[in-house]
Amino acid sequence: MPETPTPTQSPMPQRRRYTTRTILTAVALGAAVGVILIPINFAQGAVTAAAPMVGVISYGLWGMSALIPLALLRRAGTGIIGSTAAGIVTIISPYGVFMVIMMLLWGVLMEAPFFVTRYRLWGWRTFTVAGMVSGVISLLGSTSSLNLLSMDTGVVIGIIGIQILSFVACSLLSLTIAKGLARTGIAGGRRPRTDA
Repeated sequence: MPETPTPTQSPMPQRRRYTTRTILTAVALGAAVGVILIPINFAQGAVTAAAPMVGVISYGLWGMSALIPLALLRRAGTGIIGSTAAGIVTIISPYGVFMVIMMLLWGVLMEAPFFVTRYRLWGWRTFTVAGMVSGVISLLGSTSSLNLLSMDTGVVIGIIGIQILSFVACSLLSLTIAKGLARTGIAGGRRPRTDA
């Protein structure tokens, strides 16, 4: 059943400007996720090399720096701002400055499903699609970085399933976290809305 706009999924105001609070909130949320990613980045290589199916469990966390600001603020571009902020924070990780570019691109990718719907749909279906799309695209990178073509079929299937599930689970977790934050008034006093 297609997801349709409801009173709880109202279109974004087209003429509303970004406020300093909106930008700083997106930056703060993205940076917070970035802090979590730092130790993961340091451990990722060794864990993935030793046990690929365990290593990919955390892959979905990378998208949360974009999805939490999007879910909370419901404004175009806030996902890119948050993800870029996470990239800046994680410069100290083994990937260095490359993290800024990579996280910026992740922000663009995570916003794509919302852009397609013109930022009108904010329910769990849209976040599930965002997770599935980013999970599938991330597999393109894993094909090379993990050398999937050299692995047994069963292992490859396991990695594909876990990696996509990781992105979907973290997308829905982002929505849940945003609803919790909204109750504190961090999004300008707005209360969380129940989406379809």
